[in-house]
Amino acid sequence: MQQSTDQNDAIDPRFGYIGTDDGSKPVEPDHTINLQIKPRENAPLPEFYFEPTGLTIDVGDTVQFNLATPHHNVNAYHPGFGYTQRVPEGVAPFSSPILAAGDYWLYTFESEGVHDIMCAPHEVFGMVGRIVVGSASGPGANPVGEAPGDERARPPEYTAALVLTDDAMQPDNIVEQGSVSWSDLQKESKRPMLEPVEEE
Repeated sequence: MQQSTDQNDAIDPRFGYIGTDDGSKPVEPDHTINLQIKPRENAPLPEFYFEPTGLTIDVGDTVQFNLATPHHNVNAYHPGFGYTQRVPEGVAPFSSPILAAGDYWLYTFESEGVHDIMCAPHEVFGMVGRIVVGSASGPGANPVGEAPGDERARPPEYTAALVLTDDAMQPDNIVEQGSVSWSDLQKESKRPMLEPVEEE
């Protein structure tokens, strides 16, 4: 559902809109994604993830990202940030600041195609997501490692790459399913590839 132009003006195409539970929203969101941390069984590192992890929306839809747990952000895989391009051509390098638990961030997706996102502090631990806007097209529809970017551009790596290459996260599957939960991913795709330093 597309909001009126006056309402959408409150949501910046690069910086979105930051809100807290004690204020009114400039736009009623069409979808909600929660940013979560969950203890991992028999492992020192928890799981960091978006829920849902994959989502299909319409062009012009607004998504509310809820900070269910603290110290997350929402960041595009964009050359402006030094990454390979995994958002449609012409999309600004959008990002929220790092937010506190209880905050939310609104963003309106105006360009058709795949938008791969991450939480920058937790990307390497697998906190990435994929939003398919209208159709499974554009640079983000390319396999991980094959999206456009110069030799200095970094693709998704470590557990982030595993999550985005999971069969459940294929853009066409997300379109078919409508949304993909973190629990739909294979366990192997969520395995931590980095470990904390152990004290001696």
